Amino acid sequence: MGSLIELSAIVGRVLAARHFKLATVESCLSLKLLRYLAGLLIFLLATTVTFAQHYEAGQIHILSPWARALPPTSPNGAVYLTLTNHGAHPDKLLGASADIAEHVEVHSHILEDGMMKMRRVESVDLPPHKEVLFAPSGHHIMLIGLKQPLAAGDRFSLLLTFEQTEQALVEVVVQMADTQGAGQTHHKHDQTGSVAANDPGPVKRFELYIQHGKILTDERTIRVSQGDQVELYWSSDKPDVLHLHGYDIHTKVTPHVPAVMKFKAFASGRFSVKSHGESGHASLIYLEVHPK
Repeated sequence: MGSLIELSAIVGRVLAARHFKLATVESCLSLKLLRYLAGLLIFLLATTVTFAQHYEAGQIHILSPWARALPPTSPNGAVYLTLTNHGAHPDKLLGASADIAEHVEVHSHILEDGMMKMRRVESVDLPPHKEVLFAPSGHHIMLIGLKQPLAAGDRFSLLLTFEQTEQALVEVVVQMADTQGAGQTHHKHDQTGSVAANDPGPVKRFELYIQHGKILTDERTIRVSQGDQVELYWSSDKPDVLHLHGYDIHTKVTPHVPAVMKFKAFASGRFSVKSHGESGHASLIYLEVHPK
């Protein structure tokens, strides 16, 4: 931001020059260059506000709250951000609230029965002089029971509650999946279910929505290559038990607790994901793993 202020000062001095005339602009800055610098300044200031939102709550610095844009039928969403504790003492994020959802919870990955599962947590530790990332496949703030769709370009307010410092009201920007943080793991807002161990390699991620016992997509086949890391994120309008045959992966999804299946596509072939809900067994979608 310092460089922007310096640039603004330079432009101001040129405009305010005592004997400034168009005929003598060439001796300092050409009129075209001046206009370019002014336009560049406005653009940089605008993009700084849009893409680098900063908030302070005592010694807690809050950076870039954002949420993924989702289909209108999605019952839940998630918020991601970065919290940095600049103080000398530890603090905790205790929770959050937002008018856009019926309930708001803090979620994280927890090792349970040898598998990583998404679970609600009572708090997230914020150690002194440490940065804590809320990102896909990690800590996140779960929006349960959305009252309106999360459409790209929308914004909504989120109130964060800490143990030691005061509450902070931030504005969350809704954006497309790949807009935020190319270096971050893309998360789907889904939060629970069996997760196999991760290995390095290409990652293929898919968001899947179940409504009235059917997948909300015209394409009933997911195609990946052998060796890919596959992540299937599930949301459903009613409780369901899902089984990926061939890989023997089971997970449970509910309207309030979505699910994720993570695994390496080691076996080639065509495998079904079946629903084992109250209405019986049915194939929802197929996974095709092609040899490399």
